[in-house]
Amino acid sequence: MKKRFFALMIIMLAVMMLGVLSSAEAAMSDRWSGDMIKIGYLANLTGSGAYTDIPPKLAIEDYIKEVNAKGGWLGKKLELISYDAGRDALTESVTAVNKMIQQDKVIAIVGPTGSRYAIPIVQLCNESKTPCITIGATNAKVTVNEDTGAVHPYMFRVSFADSYQGSAMANFAFKELGIKEVATIAGVDDLYAQGILKYFTDEFKRLGGKIINTQSYQTSDVEFRAQLSAIDNSGAKVLYSPACEYKYATLISKQAEQLGLEFTYLFPDGVYAPELMETAGPQVEGAYLSTPMTDDAPEYADYKKAFDARHKKTGYKANIYAYYGMDGIMLLEWAVKKTKSFDGEVLKKALESAKNVPLFTESFTIDPKTHNPLNKSVTILQIKDSKYHHLKTFKPTK
Repeated sequence: MKKRFFALMIIMLAVMMLGVLSSAEAAMSDRWSGDMIKIGYLANLTGSGAYTDIPPKLAIEDYIKEVNAKGGWLGKKLELISYDAGRDALTESVTAVNKMIQQDKVIAIVGPTGSRYAIPIVQLCNESKTPCITIGATNAKVTVNEDTGAVHPYMFRVSFADSYQGSAMANFAFKELGIKEVATIAGVDDLYAQGILKYFTDEFKRLGGKIINTQSYQTSDVEFRAQLSAIDNSGAKVLYSPACEYKYATLISKQAEQLGLEFTYLFPDGVYAPELMETAGPQVEGAYLSTPMTDDAPEYADYKKAFDARHKKTGYKANIYAYYGMDGIMLLEWAVKKTKSFDGEVLKKALESAKNVPLFTESFTIDPKTHNPLNKSVTILQIKDSKYHHLKTFKPTK
């Protein structure tokens, strides 16, 4: 009797498991069973950093309109599902992506631009087999497990990573500018800033440079005079500030001027924005910035002119993040058309084997070990006469 009972229980459990698996498979197939395909867009749409996230949203929406006018992808029209995580990156990112996957049934996510929004959603994307193509999240932990070194299978990026941007600026400062001593100031709770700071510091020291003073702040801070005074007391003349938004460059440079202090500033791409010239033009004169490209590069002139005219009422213009947004949606399109599939696992396999894919900014090849692009350019700019001037473009060889 007991044997029959246990046998019956095993059969019932097996049937239940088959039902669960069938339900899961049905839920996955729901993502592409209708006439409309949905793509998620996670962003900071309301915070002070919205200038990095709204232009790519507009760019992707424009591109989707063009695609839909031509019949969509594989005969299905596209819809962009956008969620704002600007108020609380940790909780709102997770909530938004849960909705995208469970409720909206997106086939993939394009974005975000910030690492603090991307890192909290890694597990969700991996477990649900939902590819995420980040367009500006540069922290190494976005695509690689920090503890094991294993790649996150469903996380990809079209931008360069912190390791190359930080190292490129360190090399430029030490070798090209002859700078041997630097002070640093960075947001202690900012994953983007801390990632770039580490790689800059490691490379600068490796080259023979010295970090003579280190200061930090909370991203909610607006007062930096104490840190700036400490930096000045150390004798530093060059200040590296890997800020995630131009508002920090503005506050730091203006408060330094109010204290009568002068520094040569080194900034990352998070600071690069036309608005910086309006908020801190004179104060950041002579500063150097590392960026993936420039807003007004000649190769983007026609696109920028059309974009700016189309979205004039929004107050936003085409910028490097809009160009990265185009890279993200075009990379997803390439994977869909190559595989003739909307299945997450199939798309993942295509993305991790991408080689010489023509995107909006430049040809794209993925490193399957890191899901970072290979040979991505880094441009060094200098601010002169309150304008950005191109100095040099670094192109990695491996």
